[in-house]
Amino acid sequence: MKKIIFAFWGLSILLLAGCSSSYKILKPEQEDNFRLSDYATFGFYEIEATGDTMPENFERNVGIIKAAVAQNLQAKGLDEARDANLKINIALDVKEKVQTRETDFRTEGLPRYMGQRRYSWKSEEVVVGKYREGTLMIDLVDANNNRMVWQGGVSGIIPSKSKNFTEEVNQAIAELLQKIPK
Repeated sequence: MKKIIFAFWGLSILLLAGCSSSYKILKPEQEDNFRLSDYATFGFYEIEATGDTMPENFERNVGIIKAAVAQNLQAKGLDEARDANLKINIALDVKEKVQTRETDFRTEGLPRYMGQRRYSWKSEEVVVGKYREGTLMIDLVDANNNRMVWQGGVSGIIPSKSKNFTEEVNQAIAELLQKIPK
């Protein structure tokens, strides 16, 4: 459960990156004969989340993502229902990454004296920062035969802070769901 909470929070931050164009829409995949107009209702599966995430505001952020998906699908003519014929699966994956640089004798000073007239200098990797990289995947599943009919995603660097979380999530999801064929 902690992984799910952490992953969702991290992914939520990823979606925040949408306005700063630090995300990219992954190429959607779909079944040949899939058309959204063949479905009247949609519903959500449970959220899947993995990776390095943080639990703060998990439920609120899940609600924001689900609301953005629901709003976009309703704008396309579908109604949300408990016993829906199109199920939405949302998966999140967040990984913490380390940014490094290599030391250079020109900028790091003189070689170290090790005694007996031996000088030594070795190049090293120095950590200069940490960041989170995340992916949000949305799968549309035909509830009648439990088969995925469309899959799309958003991937990018997650900023540590954002002022307009809800707007940024809405923008990223709207851009992603524009790729669904009508």
